[in-house]
Amino acid sequence: IEYPLTVIDSGYTSVKFSKVARAGGAPKLVASAPTAKLTIARARRAGSGCRSVYISSVVPSASRVLKLAYPAAKFIGARTKTGFATVVERETIGSDRLANVAAAHTRHGSKLIVASFGTAATFDLIDGKGVHRGGAIAPGWKSFAGILSAHTALLPRLGAKKAKRFAGRNTREALTAGIGGGYALLVSGIIAMLADEAGVKNPRVVFTGGDAD
Repeated sequence: IEYPLTVIDSGYTSVKFSKVARAGGAPKLVASAPTAKLTIARARRAGSGCRSVYISSVVPSASRVLKLAYPAAKFIGARTKTGFATVVERETIGSDRLANVAAAHTRHGSKLIVASFGTAATFDLIDGKGVHRGGAIAPGWKSFAGILSAHTALLPRLGAKKAKRFAGRNTREALTAGIGGGYALLVSGIIAMLADEAGVKNPRVVFTGGDAD
């Protein structure tokens, strides 16, 4: 690896460009672009001045643009050395999940769950021996919250808000309970089931992704 380094995270919604100035340095976000509007010129501007480029992409159309912008870039994939053992089928797991697990394992070691929230929500478990056991994929918050408003005439789209009560006294309260409260239960339930299945007690939970907050 040569520094400064550009690292690119290409997701379904946006493509983020970060720079790492030196070995061991923290990545600094320098640019972000909607995935649908990514161009070769825009990508090159975001990574200008860097000597190495590493890319995690789960969007084939964006991958093609990034390959043209950076012919020598290295894409994270099934053959990438990640520094952790895994029992999953490497050819089937997204590069975003591989990158998340690698970063979490490097920083925190074992007994942890890393949950990433974007268009999709992914949950990955590293057991007490530091082995990646696999995980779960669910709709991301915006995908989940927008289901009803997209398929009904009168129900509004809600922002993330904690329900005051589960027995809502009007339509908005009922939606907040069902969608907001339901999503919270989905997240906590998946985390609990992953930990229980692997026999991991009190795992560290790491949240990441655009909707992690």
